[in-house]
Order: sequence, then structure tokens, then C-alpha cells
Amino acid sequence: MTIVTLPQHSPAAATLDRIDVLLIAPAHRLSDLDRHLPATWMVTRRAEMPAGCREPDIVLLDDPGPRSVTAACLRHPAASIVAVLSPYSDHQAVVDVLEAGADACVRSSSAPVIAAHLEACRRRQAGA
Repeated sequence: MTIVTLPQHSPAAATLDRIDVLLIAPAHRLSDLDRHLPATWMVTRRAEMPAGCREPDIVLLDDPGPRSVTAACLRHPAASIVAVLSPYSDHQAVVDVLEAGADACVRSSSAPVIAAHLEACRRRQAGA
């Protein structure tokens, strides 16, 4: 078996395109997320989904229910929707948010892990 290591992102290798991430979470959650994302990415934090903001590339929902996921899908149809659940969440909660329209579900509270999932979502968007 061959294991291939992907190159790490660096400021020089990062795309110059601005990527907007809308983070819907309480103020204390994921406060260091932007440190783990490329420099050209902008994280906008809101306690709830705002009306009339710039259309995000990715919407990150902290501990959403299925209705919140569906609302995000309807409000931001071009964005990837990523749900963050507790590492201890029930498997049915994961199924529920994915069936409600989330593109990905991360069962972790680690900012580096969540950032890696966001970058993977962006790569899938770029490849589509």
C-alpha cells in the first residue's frame, strides 16, 4: 500500500480568491478557527443567521438541528453547508443533519479538524 502525503497549504500556494465562511455559533465556540484557515479566507461570526449579508461560500453551523440546516440551504443555495456536532452526538443526529441538506457533518470540537473539513469542502466546490 502506498500512502501519499498532500502538500500543506502555505500563503504562497494559497489561492488569491477570497473565501467567505459564515459561522453561526455562540461567541465562545470556535474562536480560533480563522488561525487554521488560509489567509485569504474571511470568517464572519453571527449568533444567528443574518439577512442581507454577503453571500458566503461556506456556512458553518454549530450544533444545528435539521430545521436550521434546511433554513441555511434555502437562504444560501450556492454555499456548502457544514454542520458541527459534538464528538459524542448520536449517529441519528448526524443522519438527520445530512438528510436535511448539510454537505458535510463534523463530529469534533477541534478547530484544526473543522478547518480541514472546510478546506475539503472548498476543494469539492472548485472541482464541481
